[in-house]
Amino acid sequence: MLQVEQDYNGKDFSINLKGVNPSPVESTGIFIGSYMQSVTQNLALGAEAVYQRPTPGQEETIWSYVAKYTGKDYVATAQYQGFGALQASYYLRYSEKVDFGTEIQVLTAGGRREAVATVGGKFEFRRSTFRGQVDTAGKVSAVLEEKIVPGFSFLISGEMDHGKVLEARVCFLPFIVYCNVNQGKLTHVYLVLIILLL
Repeated sequence: MLQVEQDYNGKDFSINLKGVNPSPVESTGIFIGSYMQSVTQNLALGAEAVYQRPTPGQEETIWSYVAKYTGKDYVATAQYQGFGALQASYYLRYSEKVDFGTEIQVLTAGGRREAVATVGGKFEFRRSTFRGQVDTAGKVSAVLEEKIVPGFSFLISGEMDHGKVLEARVCFLPFIVYCNVNQGKLTHVYLVLIILLL
């Protein structure tokens, strides 16, 4: 896979151009161009075009439009995609250690009407962080990260899709160790216990 990307940030706008697997010989690939313009100090509007040509005889262009409003401690966004998808989100920094967010996705393409709303939060404690979210499709997920000593954390995560599960079984798998390496130095080691809800 080949990906080429270029960003340009002006005083009150930004432009992004991206090409994924471009082939000048066959004139195929995926090409994405986006433009975001600040209208006021808090409001920005933008548009994005995605041109896909997987084979020489097949092509598709999708337009999407976005609005973003940034307040003192919150961000609200709305996006409309040309094939009938609408997405809106709201993020609130409630305090230095508590964040909340919500999102709704509505799809009206091809006579279908589907919507999923998600609510989530992040809570930071002195030595741990808890993240959780639930959506209207019945999916519940949570992550608890406990900082044991500097550079060493214990992470527990779980997810259950109530819409697809008729009965719940819990499986305990062995611990897995994840290491983060930054510029050749070992910076973090995570000991992870995976719990699968089948």
